[in-house]
Amino acid sequence: MAKGLDALKVSLTKNGYFKVAEVIKKHPRNEILDNIEGVYEGINIEAAQIKGMLSYNETTHEFPVVWDEIRSFDDKAVDALVFISIIYSHKTLIEVLSKSKLSEMRGCLKRDDLSEKAYTNLVHSMHKQGMCPLNQGAHETYYDVSPLFLLEIGPLVKKIIGYKLQKTGWQDPAQDDYFSRDFYEQCKYYGFHDVLGISMEQFTQWLEGDEVKKEEPPKLEIVDQETETSSVLISALASKPFVILAGTTGTGKTKTIRDLATKMNPVPDEPDFNHAFIPVEAGWTDGRHLLGYKNPFGRSGENYVSTKLIDTLLKANYPEYANIPFFIILDEMNLSHVEMYFSKFLSVMETSKDEKPESVLGLEELHLLYKSGVTDPIQTTYILSAIGKKGLYISDNVFFIGTVNMDETTYMFSPKVLDRSFVIQYAPPKPSSVGHEFTLLEDDILSVSTEKLSAFMTSSSAIELSSDYDAYLDELFDVLGKFRFGPRTTNEVRRYISVCGRLSDDFSLKDGYNTKNLILDRVTVQKILPKIHGNRDTLTPIFKGMKTLFEKEGLTQSAEKLEQMRKDVMNTGFANYFSTL
Repeated sequence: MAKGLDALKVSLTKNGYFKVAEVIKKHPRNEILDNIEGVYEGINIEAAQIKGMLSYNETTHEFPVVWDEIRSFDDKAVDALVFISIIYSHKTLIEVLSKSKLSEMRGCLKRDDLSEKAYTNLVHSMHKQGMCPLNQGAHETYYDVSPLFLLEIGPLVKKIIGYKLQKTGWQDPAQDDYFSRDFYEQCKYYGFHDVLGISMEQFTQWLEGDEVKKEEPPKLEIVDQETETSSVLISALASKPFVILAGTTGTGKTKTIRDLATKMNPVPDEPDFNHAFIPVEAGWTDGRHLLGYKNPFGRSGENYVSTKLIDTLLKANYPEYANIPFFIILDEMNLSHVEMYFSKFLSVMETSKDEKPESVLGLEELHLLYKSGVTDPIQTTYILSAIGKKGLYISDNVFFIGTVNMDETTYMFSPKVLDRSFVIQYAPPKPSSVGHEFTLLEDDILSVSTEKLSAFMTSSSAIELSSDYDAYLDELFDVLGKFRFGPRTTNEVRRYISVCGRLSDDFSLKDGYNTKNLILDRVTVQKILPKIHGNRDTLTPIFKGMKTLFEKEGLTQSAEKLEQMRKDVMNTGFANYFSTL
């Protein structure tokens, strides 16, 4: 006689056995066998099959009393208890469901793991209980057994599992028997908790009649506190969620953005909860370092290998975290050609505000990621949320920041990259102004409440554009020659003007931050000048016209940067924005 799990075996291929639940709802346990073969339309089940599934006692010739006890519950509870009894009646179902587990209470059944009829019967039963969709002909079915744990049937389930354990040859050990497993030890030995995708602690709670809670992402709020950050950085990020911080080593580029991310982090115990710090490496030639990739050799077939960036975007896309800023920091981003590894994001960024934005990952990749054996239930919730939204997107609370040093080991930026970003230059401060710890420049301090700043940043895309300084833009356009900018740049400058006005109204800024000349000065240096490059013949007439305009408008920063570039082109015959850092 078979022992262990091998003793659990019943026919799974004959149709209709799940319909025994309908008989139980109508009849007490001593009448079950009299009503399973043709008494009711559509219910024609073999007695031997039902005896095995419902733990019939061949000695007493009766079904366990639990089948009378469940009749006082509602129909969903009867269906669920029958489902549990059938699952734990067959070694194959126990093993297949354990193998199918993807995360807490969730899994993916594969048609190839069962016979055709066994797969169909199981999926139909789970569908009836709201655990999975019913897709005819599908090769796999995603399921969620959490509806089971909303029913107060745990103690009855314990009785059912006790009958199954007894069939395997297990017996409840005597009080002084220290060498035999007790009930829960035996359940753990057989992995009965894995069948339902829960921990042994949850399994025990359920069977003892306690509430079983799914682990969900925590409710988060940014701790409101007064702080200081860079007004120049916030203005740029709120205008365009892709900012390049350029400067020589040690000027505070990385420190500035990491300091901001830390202040906006709602989970202090997880320092990188709201940001991904990604050191770019030389030799990146495609996007897999950021996007991840399909792996055909996963433990259950093809899956998707994620990255820190994707994991951060999954959190940012979670609806409950829409008011929390998330930062993607690409350190030394020009150690490789940016267009090669970042091209997907450059494209997606431009559609992120459209009615139908382009996704970073589509449904195929997200389903593969879900099937990759993610055991963290919180991460799984993020993935399923993205699947529900039909893709993973660059949401309004995501900001990309790249830090760059320009030397012989790095690459220049293409016009495509510069046209989609703001560039902030970090010049080395005088030694006398350097403190022992990181400090902001005095004229760059934005005093702000973290809660208000978070709300401002995550809603900045809704700020209307300002046409107040279009006359300046027209004059600038006229003198730029071959470097004339397009509608994208025009509207980003207009948004910057509006952002500065809103910042001035809502927060404490240094005097004059929102004056016309300082706004135009900053936006010209950050958005227009970075794209200008070339030889002496090309740049000389353009520089002449720009100089006149800058002097007229009182743009001192722009004039200073332009003069640096002019000297460079006169000395070397070539100049660009980054050669004068």
